[in-house]
Amino acid sequence: MNARLRYRDMHTENGNIAKTVAVVTATAILCCIVPMIGIALRNSAIATTRETGVLQALSTWPEYLYDCSTVLAYLFSTVGCIVLVAILAAIDLRITDSRRTVFRDVVVSAAPIVYVTGVKWLVERPRPITSVGSGLLPGDPSFPSGHTAAAVIVSVMMILTVRNLARKRFPDNETNKRRVFLRRAVLGAVALVFAVACSRLLLGLHYPTDVMVSATICPLISYAVWCVWQINAR
Repeated sequence: MNARLRYRDMHTENGNIAKTVAVVTATAILCCIVPMIGIALRNSAIATTRETGVLQALSTWPEYLYDCSTVLAYLFSTVGCIVLVAILAAIDLRITDSRRTVFRDVVVSAAPIVYVTGVKWLVERPRPITSVGSGLLPGDPSFPSGHTAAAVIVSVMMILTVRNLARKRFPDNETNKRRVFLRRAVLGAVALVFAVACSRLLLGLHYPTDVMVSATICPLISYAVWCVWQINAR
């Protein structure tokens, strides 16, 4: 029986390592491709024209959506993101009573920001013409969207905090309740990222590809870091 359990554990461990290698490899490849996509978009007059047309069409939408987008612009600015993550970290610490766990969750959540900042200054895609004169215009380049990245960071931190709460609230024999609890958090997180991404377009501060790339690559980076951390923790 012990030999069978050891074999099962070893098989599971090998499967986790294989999954981690696959996730990290795929994420690394995508991270290498993204700057090339950004440079191609920056140099494409056709892409710029078409995406600008989308932003101009969105500018006719109701005024209250612009007001909501303005709130999100401040909420998911650099300062706003730091404050939100700090609040979630404090809640996470209250739930887990473990600084190591909170540190892990913050690192996993915030990991994409280094990459996004680097790509911004590597690609240096100008902001769309629809951003001219906006008092909400940041001073950094357009690709990829920093606010969308901030929304992903906050969302991932929220998911990890809810995950810790679910593990504390429901015992090991109630895994289904844990999954339902976590699934709702994931859906809320996806909705949050979608709302922030759309708000950047409604304000005319980003091209559609800026927010799409950020909303895609940032969760993958966080997931890759999570997988590596889990393997090293074993």
